[in-house]
Amino acid sequence: MDDLKNTVVFIGKVNEKGKVQPTATGFFVKVGNIVHMVTAKHVVVDPRKDRLIDGDLQVFLNSKEGKIHTKSLKDFKNMGLRWVFHENKEVDIAMIAFPASVQEDNFKTIPDYLFVSSDQFYEIFDIFFLSYQPGIEIQGNISPIIRSGTVSLMNDDKTFYVDAAAFPGNSGSPVFLNPTSMTYDKTGLSPVPGGFIGIIGQYISYKETAVSLQTKRVRVIFEENTGLSRVWSVSFIQDIINSESFKRAIGDIPSQLKDQSL
Repeated sequence: MDDLKNTVVFIGKVNEKGKVQPTATGFFVKVGNIVHMVTAKHVVVDPRKDRLIDGDLQVFLNSKEGKIHTKSLKDFKNMGLRWVFHENKEVDIAMIAFPASVQEDNFKTIPDYLFVSSDQFYEIFDIFFLSYQPGIEIQGNISPIIRSGTVSLMNDDKTFYVDAAAFPGNSGSPVFLNPTSMTYDKTGLSPVPGGFIGIIGQYISYKETAVSLQTKRVRVIFEENTGLSRVWSVSFIQDIINSESFKRAIGDIPSQLKDQSL
């Protein structure tokens, strides 16, 4: 589990007192020999104005000295690195090459052999995700919490819902099948292999409208977390990796980042 935890980073800001203030989650995958960070698109792009909002965001991960290491997304841009998104603007995933240091940073990547496509698992399968959680104070290092749940609905668009409550800060969390669960197949009861299946987008909300009896106008809208969360399957990450925009972004990466073997 420690290896999985070290694939996760926190994303946020550093306040005027130098204190780490995360607001979202990200994680590492490796494409070829290049480490990439993946997070939810809405963490770095304003969905209403369709513009980047990453100017003062920082990435927090652990150093090999046991301290929190901070990297600025602004510095990434100055190195020629840039975000790559899915060709469908509605897909809530963003990827960027990450200047990880094998000598200084304590990190791992989710290997591609753990990627499990959405046609290989079903409703009622147990899952867990690793995430930054607001309200839990950071104790000297980056240590994501583990939340668990169940696949509750497979959608036709290769997204799915999990019965696992997500909150602000959980956006961008990697989701895995729980290898301890069981399922039925043609041979009977079988164990479920673990694997990486997607990325948390956002929780599903329920809205209830209060209307004035006199004016018949909406006075207030109450919004509740249903406990369901939308997950974008790994198929969308694979779409991005296979896209022309991703290939162009790879071509712009400085040569010193093109071999980050662990």
